[in-house]
Amino acid sequence: MATRLGLRVLMLAVVLGWSGPALAQDAKVYELTENMKLIAKGKTERRTATSEIMGFVRPGTAICPDYLAQAVPGRGKVCTINITASDNINLSTGLGTLQGRYTVVVNKENSTDSPEFVVSRGDFRGKMDFSPAILAQIPYGTVVGTLDPDSHRDPYEVRFTGTFFLPFTFPGDPSGTVYYMDFTHGVVPVADNEKALGFATVKFEITFH
Repeated sequence: MATRLGLRVLMLAVVLGWSGPALAQDAKVYELTENMKLIAKGKTERRTATSEIMGFVRPGTAICPDYLAQAVPGRGKVCTINITASDNINLSTGLGTLQGRYTVVVNKENSTDSPEFVVSRGDFRGKMDFSPAILAQIPYGTVVGTLDPDSHRDPYEVRFTGTFFLPFTFPGDPSGTVYYMDFTHGVVPVADNEKALGFATVKFEITFH
């Protein structure tokens, strides 16, 4: 499947010149683990999965006030975020739902390992459109949703949009280089710090509204 995805991306890069929109991201996170299963009910088959995700949020945004930001090597001052997310996608349409819980964490006792002390948390939900990846074999999908920080006593929701980028390889490429699709540059190699234990990760870029 990965090689077919790469071929589709290559064809689109040539035909369209990648003139898609390039929005400034407020957060960039990566899927570290995923447990997935397929469920068939009648003629409908669904894909469900639960993932552990980690990444960074720009200071001054809805879930990263400036006072929570800490310096991270190579990234400046950011908020580190951990996410547990579950999705449920109809494989006939590529449409589905996303929901989960997030925590903002900082270094407290050990500055050598990743941050772990929870300073903020909340939940989120959204609607996914994974039809590009599932139906057209183009390695991305989108989500539109809301998140609700626990720090607000009254009902308070922050709207967000996001794009998932699936890693892929080009067919016949002897180097085995793994890429992400990119709306500005066509394709970009997966960087070393975008891998988990050597595996290329799914990247999720998020913008708050």
